[in-house]
Amino acid sequence: MQEYLKIGWRNIWRNKRRTLITTASVFFAVFLAITMRGFHQGMWNTLLESVLHSYSGYLQVHAKGYWNDRTLDYGMALNDTLERQILGTPNVKGIIPRLESFALASSGDKTKGVMVAGIDPVLENRFTRLDEKLRSGKMLTDDDAGTVLSERLARFLGLKVGDTLTLLSQGYQGVTAAGIFPVRGIVKLPSPEWDNQMVYIELNHARRLYSADSMITSLVIDLDRPRLLERTAARLDGKIDLRRYEVMTWKQMLVELYQQWQIDTASAILILGLLYLIIGFGIFGTVMMMTTERIREFGIMIAVGMRREKLAGILTAELFYITFIGAITGLIFSLPIILYFRYHPISFSADYAKMMEIYGMEPVMTLAWQADYIINQALAVAAITVIAVFYPVLSVWKLRLNKALR
Repeated sequence: MQEYLKIGWRNIWRNKRRTLITTASVFFAVFLAITMRGFHQGMWNTLLESVLHSYSGYLQVHAKGYWNDRTLDYGMALNDTLERQILGTPNVKGIIPRLESFALASSGDKTKGVMVAGIDPVLENRFTRLDEKLRSGKMLTDDDAGTVLSERLARFLGLKVGDTLTLLSQGYQGVTAAGIFPVRGIVKLPSPEWDNQMVYIELNHARRLYSADSMITSLVIDLDRPRLLERTAARLDGKIDLRRYEVMTWKQMLVELYQQWQIDTASAILILGLLYLIIGFGIFGTVMMMTTERIREFGIMIAVGMRREKLAGILTAELFYITFIGAITGLIFSLPIILYFRYHPISFSADYAKMMEIYGMEPVMTLAWQADYIINQALAVAAITVIAVFYPVLSVWKLRLNKALR
Protein backbone atom coordinates (compact mmCIF):
# COMPACT_ATOMS: atom_id res chain seq x y z
CA MET A 1 0.00 0.00 0.00
CA GLN A 2 2.80 2.41 0.88
CA GLU A 3 4.45 1.67 -2.46
CA TYR A 4 1.20 2.41 -4.33
CA LEU A 5 0.82 5.74 -2.53
CA LYS A 6 4.42 6.72 -3.22
CA ILE A 7 4.25 5.93 -6.96
CA GLY A 8 0.77 7.49 -7.22
CA TRP A 9 2.01 10.76 -5.67
CA ARG A 10 4.88 10.93 -8.15
CA ASN A 11 2.63 10.11 -11.10
CA ILE A 12 0.14 12.92 -10.52
CA TRP A 13 2.91 15.53 -10.84
CA ARG A 14 4.30 14.10 -14.07
CA ASN A 15 1.53 15.97 -15.88
CA LYS A 16 0.81 19.02 -13.76
CA ARG A 17 -1.79 20.48 -16.12
CA ARG A 18 -3.91 17.30 -16.08
CA THR A 19 -3.67 17.09 -12.29
CA LEU A 20 -4.60 20.74 -11.80
CA ILE A 21 -7.63 20.43 -14.11
CA THR A 22 -8.95 17.40 -12.24
CA THR A 23 -8.22 18.94 -8.84
CA ALA A 24 -9.96 22.17 -9.88
CA SER A 25 -13.07 20.17 -10.84
CA VAL A 26 -13.25 18.67 -7.34
CA PHE A 27 -12.40 22.01 -5.71
CA PHE A 28 -15.20 23.97 -7.41
CA ALA A 29 -17.65 21.11 -6.80
CA VAL A 30 -16.99 21.14 -3.06
CA PHE A 31 -16.93 24.93 -2.86
CA LEU A 32 -20.24 25.42 -4.71
CA ALA A 33 -22.01 22.59 -2.88
CA ILE A 34 -21.01 23.92 0.56
CA THR A 35 -21.91 27.55 -0.12
CA MET A 36 -25.27 26.67 -1.74
CA ARG A 37 -26.23 24.40 1.13
CA GLY A 38 -24.95 26.95 3.64
CA PHE A 39 -27.16 29.75 2.32
CA HIS A 40 -30.23 27.50 2.28
CA GLN A 41 -29.56 26.15 5.78
CA GLY A 42 -28.81 29.64 7.06
CA MET A 43 -32.05 31.06 5.66
CA TRP A 44 -34.14 28.43 7.42
CA ASN A 45 -32.14 28.65 10.65
CA THR A 46 -32.83 32.39 10.70
CA LEU A 47 -36.53 31.87 10.00
CA LEU A 48 -36.99 29.16 12.64
CA GLU A 49 -34.95 31.06 15.20
CA SER A 50 -37.04 34.17 14.59
CA VAL A 51 -40.45 32.46 14.60
CA LEU A 52 -39.89 29.90 17.34
CA HIS A 53 -38.15 32.31 19.69
CA SER A 54 -40.88 34.89 19.11
CA TYR A 55 -43.52 32.78 20.78
CA SER A 56 -44.12 29.06 20.33
CA GLY A 57 -40.68 27.64 21.17
CA TYR A 58 -39.29 24.32 19.97
CA LEU A 59 -41.18 22.18 22.47
CA GLN A 60 -44.25 22.52 24.71
CA VAL A 61 -46.02 20.50 27.40
CA HIS A 62 -49.79 20.78 27.81
CA ALA A 63 -52.58 19.01 29.61
CA LYS A 64 -53.81 16.00 27.62
CA GLY A 65 -56.18 17.15 24.86
CA TYR A 66 -55.43 20.87 25.23
CA TRP A 67 -54.06 21.43 21.72
CA ASN A 68 -57.24 20.21 20.01
CA ASP A 69 -59.55 22.67 21.80
CA ARG A 70 -57.18 25.20 23.43
CA THR A 71 -59.62 26.21 26.13
CA LEU A 72 -59.06 26.94 29.80
CA ASP A 73 -60.95 23.76 30.65
CA TYR A 74 -57.74 21.94 29.73
CA GLY A 75 -55.60 24.01 32.08
CA MET A 76 -53.09 22.39 34.44
CA ALA A 77 -51.14 23.17 37.57
CA LEU A 78 -47.35 23.39 37.54
CA ASN A 79 -46.54 21.08 40.43
CA ASP A 80 -43.10 20.30 41.83
CA THR A 81 -43.10 16.74 40.44
CA LEU A 82 -43.74 17.84 36.85
CA GLU A 83 -41.19 20.64 37.14
CA ARG A 84 -38.48 18.26 38.43
CA GLN A 85 -39.22 15.74 35.69
CA ILE A 86 -38.89 18.34 32.94
CA LEU A 87 -35.86 20.19 34.32
CA GLY A 88 -34.13 16.86 35.01
CA THR A 89 -34.27 15.90 31.34
CA PRO A 90 -30.97 16.30 29.44
CA ASN A 91 -30.88 19.26 27.01
CA VAL A 92 -33.67 21.13 28.86
CA LYS A 93 -32.45 24.62 29.68
CA GLY A 94 -35.56 26.02 31.35
CA ILE A 95 -39.35 26.22 31.36
CA ILE A 96 -41.59 29.19 30.58
CA PRO A 97 -45.16 28.96 31.98
CA ARG A 98 -48.05 30.62 30.19
CA LEU A 99 -51.79 31.01 30.58
CA GLU A 100 -53.20 31.50 27.08
CA SER A 101 -56.70 32.25 25.92
CA PHE A 102 -58.65 34.27 23.39
CA ALA A 103 -60.47 37.52 24.12
CA LEU A 104 -62.21 40.45 22.49
CA ALA A 105 -60.01 43.56 22.73
CA SER A 106 -61.74 46.92 22.63
CA SER A 107 -60.65 50.54 22.45
CA GLY A 108 -63.14 53.27 21.66
CA ASP A 109 -65.33 52.07 18.78
CA LYS A 110 -62.82 49.44 17.57
CA THR A 111 -62.79 45.80 18.59
CA LYS A 112 -60.76 42.79 17.53
CA GLY A 113 -60.26 39.18 18.51
CA VAL A 114 -56.87 38.72 20.17
CA MET A 115 -54.63 36.11 21.74
CA VAL A 116 -53.97 36.84 25.41
CA ALA A 117 -50.79 35.43 26.93
CA GLY A 118 -50.35 35.51 30.67
CA ILE A 119 -46.59 35.44 31.17
CA ASP A 120 -43.86 35.50 33.79
CA PRO A 121 -42.07 38.67 32.57
CA VAL A 122 -38.57 37.57 33.61
CA LEU A 123 -38.73 34.01 32.23
CA GLU A 124 -40.53 35.09 29.08
CA ASN A 125 -38.00 37.80 28.29
CA ARG A 126 -35.10 35.36 28.64
CA PHE A 127 -36.60 33.14 25.95
CA THR A 128 -38.44 35.41 23.51
CA ARG A 129 -36.25 38.51 24.13
CA LEU A 130 -39.28 40.78 24.03
CA ASP A 131 -37.21 43.71 25.29
CA GLU A 132 -35.27 43.66 21.99
CA LYS A 133 -38.57 43.94 20.09
CA LEU A 134 -39.84 46.88 22.15
CA ARG A 135 -40.84 49.85 19.98
CA SER A 136 -42.13 52.17 22.70
CA GLY A 137 -42.85 52.16 26.44
CA LYS A 138 -41.41 49.52 28.76
CA MET A 139 -41.71 45.83 29.50
CA LEU A 140 -43.95 44.28 32.14
CA THR A 141 -42.61 43.64 35.62
CA ASP A 142 -43.66 41.15 38.30
CA ASP A 143 -47.26 41.73 39.44
CA ASP A 144 -47.66 44.54 36.88
CA ALA A 145 -51.35 45.28 36.20
CA GLY A 146 -50.64 46.60 32.70
CA THR A 147 -50.31 45.07 29.25
CA VAL A 148 -47.88 44.98 26.32
CA LEU A 149 -49.38 44.91 22.81
CA SER A 150 -48.05 43.85 19.43
CA GLU A 151 -47.46 46.77 17.09
CA ARG A 152 -50.02 46.05 14.36
CA LEU A 153 -52.73 45.34 16.92
CA ALA A 154 -51.97 48.61 18.72
CA ARG A 155 -52.09 50.46 15.40
CA PHE A 156 -55.47 48.90 14.51
CA LEU A 157 -56.99 49.76 17.89
CA GLY A 158 -55.42 53.23 17.89
CA LEU A 159 -53.63 52.65 21.17
CA LYS A 160 -50.42 54.21 22.46
CA VAL A 161 -48.42 53.83 25.64
CA GLY A 162 -50.51 55.14 28.55
CA ASP A 163 -53.90 54.34 26.93
CA THR A 164 -56.19 51.64 28.31
CA LEU A 165 -57.29 48.38 26.73
CA THR A 166 -60.52 46.57 27.56
CA LEU A 167 -60.61 42.77 27.39
CA LEU A 168 -63.80 40.68 27.32
CA SER A 169 -63.73 36.88 27.31
CA GLN A 170 -64.95 33.66 28.89
CA GLY A 171 -63.01 32.46 31.92
CA TYR A 172 -62.49 29.09 33.54
CA GLN A 173 -65.61 26.90 33.62
CA GLY A 174 -67.65 29.50 31.72
CA VAL A 175 -67.39 32.50 34.07
CA THR A 176 -67.33 35.96 32.53
CA ALA A 177 -63.87 37.51 32.19
CA ALA A 178 -63.51 41.28 31.85
CA GLY A 179 -60.72 43.69 32.66
CA ILE A 180 -59.18 47.07 31.86
CA PHE A 181 -55.40 47.23 31.44
CA PRO A 182 -53.15 50.26 30.87
CA VAL A 183 -50.76 49.89 27.93
CA ARG A 184 -47.17 49.73 29.22
CA GLY A 185 -45.38 48.99 25.97
CA ILE A 186 -45.64 48.04 22.30
CA VAL A 187 -43.51 45.32 20.67
CA LYS A 188 -42.83 44.46 17.04
CA LEU A 189 -43.16 40.70 16.41
CA PRO A 190 -41.56 39.19 13.27
CA SER A 191 -44.60 37.10 12.32
CA PRO A 192 -47.45 39.24 10.89
CA GLU A 193 -49.99 36.73 12.25
CA TRP A 194 -48.82 37.20 15.83
CA ASP A 195 -48.12 40.90 15.38
CA ASN A 196 -51.80 41.37 14.55
CA GLN A 197 -53.20 39.75 17.69
CA MET A 198 -50.83 39.43 20.68
CA VAL A 199 -51.66 40.85 24.10
CA TYR A 200 -49.26 40.14 26.97
CA ILE A 201 -50.30 40.50 30.61
CA GLU A 202 -48.58 39.37 33.79
CA LEU A 203 -49.35 35.73 34.72
CA ASN A 204 -51.04 36.35 38.09
CA HIS A 205 -53.25 39.08 36.63
CA ALA A 206 -54.18 36.75 33.76
CA ARG A 207 -55.23 34.14 36.33
CA ARG A 208 -57.42 36.71 38.08
CA LEU A 209 -58.92 37.83 34.78
CA TYR A 210 -59.90 34.28 33.80
CA SER A 211 -60.69 33.06 37.35
CA ALA A 212 -58.04 30.35 36.88
CA ASP A 213 -56.12 30.38 40.16
CA SER A 214 -52.69 28.65 40.03
CA MET A 215 -53.36 27.38 36.50
CA ILE A 216 -51.37 27.47 33.29
CA THR A 217 -52.23 26.18 29.82
CA SER A 218 -48.77 25.50 28.43
CA LEU A 219 -45.12 25.10 29.36
CA VAL A 220 -42.61 26.20 26.74
CA ILE A 221 -39.41 24.16 27.03
CA ASP A 222 -36.18 26.05 26.32
CA LEU A 223 -33.44 23.80 24.90
CA ASP A 224 -29.65 23.98 25.08
CA ARG A 225 -29.30 22.31 21.67
CA PRO A 226 -32.39 22.63 19.44
CA ARG A 227 -30.92 20.05 17.02
CA LEU A 228 -31.63 17.38 19.65
CA LEU A 229 -35.33 18.27 19.64
CA GLU A 230 -36.70 14.82 18.75
CA ARG A 231 -34.48 13.02 21.26
CA THR A 232 -35.47 15.45 24.02
CA ALA A 233 -39.17 15.04 23.21
CA ALA A 234 -38.79 11.24 23.36
CA ARG A 235 -37.07 11.48 26.75
CA LEU A 236 -39.85 13.71 28.09
CA ASP A 237 -42.44 11.21 26.83
CA GLY A 238 -40.70 8.57 28.91
CA LYS A 239 -40.64 10.70 32.06
CA ILE A 240 -43.97 12.47 32.44
CA ASP A 241 -47.41 10.94 32.85
CA LEU A 242 -48.80 10.83 29.30
CA ARG A 243 -52.28 10.08 30.63
CA ARG A 244 -52.34 13.64 32.01
CA TYR A 245 -49.93 15.54 29.78
CA GLU A 246 -48.87 15.78 26.14
CA VAL A 247 -45.48 16.72 24.68
CA MET A 248 -45.55 18.52 21.34
CA THR A 249 -42.73 19.75 19.11
CA TRP A 250 -42.98 22.80 16.88
CA LYS A 251 -43.42 20.43 13.93
CA GLN A 252 -46.70 19.23 15.45
CA MET A 253 -47.88 22.67 16.55
CA LEU A 254 -46.89 24.68 13.45
CA VAL A 255 -47.83 22.14 10.80
CA GLU A 256 -47.92 24.60 7.88
CA LEU A 257 -44.46 25.94 8.69
CA TYR A 258 -43.10 22.41 9.02
CA GLN A 259 -44.59 21.36 5.67
CA GLN A 260 -43.16 24.47 4.03
CA TRP A 261 -39.76 23.62 5.52
CA GLN A 262 -39.98 20.03 4.23
CA ILE A 263 -40.97 21.10 0.71
CA ASP A 264 -38.25 23.74 0.53
CA THR A 265 -35.63 21.33 1.87
CA ALA A 266 -36.65 18.69 -0.67
CA SER A 267 -36.40 21.28 -3.46
CA ALA A 268 -32.94 22.31 -2.27
CA ILE A 269 -31.78 18.69 -2.17
CA LEU A 270 -33.13 18.17 -5.71
CA ILE A 271 -31.21 21.21 -6.96
CA LEU A 272 -28.13 20.00 -5.12
CA GLY A 273 -28.60 16.59 -6.73
CA LEU A 274 -28.65 18.21 -10.18
CA LEU A 275 -25.47 20.07 -9.27
CA TYR A 276 -23.88 16.78 -8.19
CA LEU A 277 -24.95 15.22 -11.50
CA ILE A 278 -23.28 18.00 -13.49
CA ILE A 279 -20.22 17.79 -11.27
CA GLY A 280 -20.11 14.01 -11.69
CA PHE A 281 -20.12 14.22 -15.48
CA GLY A 282 -17.40 16.87 -15.34
CA ILE A 283 -15.18 14.77 -13.10
CA PHE A 284 -15.88 11.62 -15.12
CA GLY A 285 -14.99 13.43 -18.34
CA THR A 286 -11.70 14.57 -16.84
CA VAL A 287 -10.91 11.05 -15.59
CA MET A 288 -11.80 9.56 -18.97
CA MET A 289 -9.50 12.04 -20.71
CA MET A 290 -6.74 11.26 -18.24
CA THR A 291 -7.14 7.51 -18.89
CA THR A 292 -7.33 7.78 -22.68
CA GLU A 293 -4.13 9.83 -22.83
CA ARG A 294 -2.24 7.11 -20.95
CA ILE A 295 -3.39 3.97 -22.76
CA ARG A 296 0.00 3.46 -24.42
CA GLU A 297 1.73 4.05 -21.06
CA PHE A 298 -0.46 1.40 -19.41
CA GLY A 299 0.24 -1.05 -22.24
CA ILE A 300 4.01 -0.64 -21.92
CA MET A 301 3.90 -1.06 -18.12
CA ILE A 302 1.90 -4.29 -18.40
CA ALA A 303 4.14 -5.53 -21.24
CA VAL A 304 7.30 -5.16 -19.13
CA GLY A 305 5.77 -7.19 -16.31
CA MET A 306 3.63 -5.01 -14.06
CA ARG A 307 0.57 -6.85 -12.82
CA ARG A 308 -2.78 -5.32 -13.72
CA GLU A 309 -3.99 -5.25 -10.09
CA LYS A 310 -0.90 -3.28 -9.07
CA LEU A 311 -1.46 -0.78 -11.89
CA ALA A 312 -5.11 -0.44 -10.83
CA GLY A 313 -3.94 0.22 -7.26
CA ILE A 314 -1.59 2.98 -8.44
CA LEU A 315 -4.40 4.63 -10.46
CA THR A 316 -6.66 4.47 -7.41
CA ALA A 317 -3.94 6.12 -5.32
CA GLU A 318 -3.55 8.88 -7.94
CA LEU A 319 -7.25 9.67 -7.93
CA PHE A 320 -7.29 9.50 -4.12
CA TYR A 321 -4.64 12.22 -3.96
CA ILE A 322 -6.41 14.39 -6.51
CA THR A 323 -9.76 13.99 -4.71
CA PHE A 324 -8.22 14.66 -1.31
CA ILE A 325 -6.42 17.81 -2.46
CA GLY A 326 -9.52 19.14 -4.27
CA ALA A 327 -11.91 18.40 -1.40
CA ILE A 328 -9.64 19.85 1.29
CA THR A 329 -8.88 23.03 -0.66
CA GLY A 330 -12.59 23.46 -1.46
CA LEU A 331 -13.37 23.05 2.23
CA ILE A 332 -10.64 25.47 3.31
CA PHE A 333 -11.64 28.17 0.81
CA SER A 334 -15.35 27.89 1.66
CA LEU A 335 -14.86 28.31 5.42
CA PRO A 336 -13.85 32.02 5.28
CA ILE A 337 -16.90 32.71 3.07
CA ILE A 338 -19.17 30.95 5.56
CA LEU A 339 -17.63 32.78 8.53
CA TYR A 340 -17.83 36.17 6.84
CA PHE A 341 -21.51 35.90 5.91
CA ARG A 342 -22.25 34.27 9.25
CA TYR A 343 -21.25 37.46 11.06
CA HIS A 344 -21.95 39.91 8.20
CA PRO A 345 -25.30 38.73 6.77
CA ILE A 346 -26.68 40.13 3.54
CA SER A 347 -29.37 42.71 4.36
CA PHE A 348 -32.35 43.25 2.08
CA SER A 349 -34.40 46.39 1.75
CA ALA A 350 -37.53 47.77 0.08
CA ASP A 351 -39.98 45.30 -1.48
CA TYR A 352 -37.94 42.15 -0.92
CA ALA A 353 -37.58 42.96 2.78
CA LYS A 354 -41.35 43.43 3.08
CA MET A 355 -41.95 40.09 1.37
CA MET A 356 -39.61 38.34 3.82
CA GLU A 357 -41.36 39.98 6.78
CA ILE A 358 -44.69 38.61 5.53
CA TYR A 359 -43.27 35.11 6.02
CA GLY A 360 -42.07 36.03 9.49
CA MET A 361 -38.40 36.31 8.48
CA GLU A 362 -35.91 39.00 9.27
CA PRO A 363 -34.80 40.70 6.00
CA VAL A 364 -31.30 39.22 6.15
CA MET A 365 -29.56 36.21 4.60
CA THR A 366 -26.80 34.47 6.49
CA LEU A 367 -24.83 31.25 6.13
CA ALA A 368 -25.26 28.44 8.63
CA TRP A 369 -22.21 27.39 10.63
CA GLN A 370 -22.81 23.66 11.07
CA ALA A 371 -20.18 20.97 10.75
CA ASP A 372 -22.58 18.29 9.47
CA TYR A 373 -23.61 19.90 6.17
CA ILE A 374 -20.06 21.19 5.50
CA ILE A 375 -18.48 17.76 5.91
CA ASN A 376 -21.35 16.01 4.11
CA GLN A 377 -20.89 18.08 0.95
CA ALA A 378 -17.16 17.32 0.85
CA LEU A 379 -17.87 13.61 1.40
CA ALA A 380 -20.55 13.59 -1.33
CA VAL A 381 -18.18 15.06 -3.93
CA ALA A 382 -15.43 12.69 -2.78
CA ALA A 383 -17.85 9.76 -3.23
CA ILE A 384 -18.61 10.90 -6.81
CA THR A 385 -14.89 10.95 -7.55
CA VAL A 386 -14.43 7.51 -6.00
CA ILE A 387 -17.15 6.16 -8.29
CA ALA A 388 -15.34 7.71 -11.24
CA VAL A 389 -12.21 5.66 -10.41
CA PHE A 390 -13.95 2.53 -11.64
CA TYR A 391 -13.50 3.68 -15.25
CA PRO A 392 -9.67 3.68 -15.30
CA VAL A 393 -9.57 0.48 -13.21
CA LEU A 394 -11.89 -1.33 -15.65
CA SER A 395 -9.90 0.08 -18.57
CA VAL A 396 -6.74 -1.49 -17.14
CA TRP A 397 -8.40 -4.88 -16.63
CA LYS A 398 -9.84 -4.92 -20.15
CA LEU A 399 -6.76 -3.46 -21.83
CA ARG A 400 -5.60 -5.34 -24.96
CA LEU A 401 -1.82 -5.05 -25.23
CA ASN A 402 -1.55 -5.24 -29.00
CA LYS A 403 -4.02 -2.40 -29.41
CA ALA A 404 -2.56 -0.29 -26.59
CA LEU A 405 1.04 -0.53 -27.90
CA ARG A 406 0.18 0.59 -31.43
